[in-house]
Amino acid sequence: MALESESRRIQLTGGSTLIVSLPKEWARQLNLQPGDEVVLLPQRDMSLLLVPKKAIKPSYTEAKIEVTEELAKGDRLTRVTLGYYLAGYDVFRLFFNQNAIGLKKDIKDVARRKLTGVEIVDEGRNTLTLQNLINIPGDISISDIVLKIIRVIESMLDDIKVALNTVDKNILVDIVERDNEVDRFYWLLNRILKKLTTSSYYASMSGIKDPRTILDYALINKSLERLSDHIVQIANELIPVGQQYIMGIPKEQRDKVIEYVDKVMELISVLSKPISSQVTNSVNEINNLIDLAREKAHEVRGLQGSLREYETSPTIIAAFDSILYSIARMLEYISDIGEALLNIMIEVA
Repeated sequence: MALESESRRIQLTGGSTLIVSLPKEWARQLNLQPGDEVVLLPQRDMSLLLVPKKAIKPSYTEAKIEVTEELAKGDRLTRVTLGYYLAGYDVFRLFFNQNAIGLKKDIKDVARRKLTGVEIVDEGRNTLTLQNLINIPGDISISDIVLKIIRVIESMLDDIKVALNTVDKNILVDIVERDNEVDRFYWLLNRILKKLTTSSYYASMSGIKDPRTILDYALINKSLERLSDHIVQIANELIPVGQQYIMGIPKEQRDKVIEYVDKVMELISVLSKPISSQVTNSVNEINNLIDLAREKAHEVRGLQGSLREYETSPTIIAAFDSILYSIARMLEYISDIGEALLNIMIEVA
């Protein structure tokens, strides 16, 4: 039942205490009694957010998913399950019809690879129950998740540098698999950000100083996920080939690629500092970083096609250009992250 806004006069009691009464219908629906506690959270616009303390206890929302033959087509079930996860549901009860039981294994794999904090709590012949075990907010912060993504990406980039000289397929396969870690944190942060848009209390408790920054963190999250995807694309260019292939790229060209990968790592490291509160960058510093990332992206794009000057195979030329394209895109995503951080700095100032 939607409640109408009401006005209340501030009253004086005890000679110095200001009090205001609570709307009767609102208190009745929440079953508030004399002696119950409420939490008062000052907001940036000088308003007060009033939350009954007993309403703060986490409540588990449950999704029931009937897995029919129609939902079993392609990735439909995966998309629906992810949709419920992002919408903030905590318990997922899946009921499989006889022709879709084989999908249980796929959903368990999705839970392991993509849904941080989600565990299998019950399983029957044609049923599967998953439950989210991470509380929002409290168990993990937005900045912690962003930094975890950055650390994984930095390790992937470091190994790409090694692979450009050795083409160690074990390293390359490991890089591809680590992208699953990025995806898990990406979906978790998406879930948290969506949750914050539905609750002023959760937003206040999460450390978000201004609700407008939720959009900026969403952009940062997406840019990091796409950056990781391009690292995987580079690894996938190298996996099918061996040492002979990589030696077909002149060392001076490989050294240039490694130099730009180093630059990507350097810029990411600079961006991670304000996120971890190690240092407060100035607006000028962030602007300089954005300009440098765009400049380097332009330089990398200028290298595409440069192998045509050498006597090497068209396959190597195409793969090298694909690697350069991915590096340029990574630098452009870093520029996007810089712009989002700049917006956050201005919004919370």
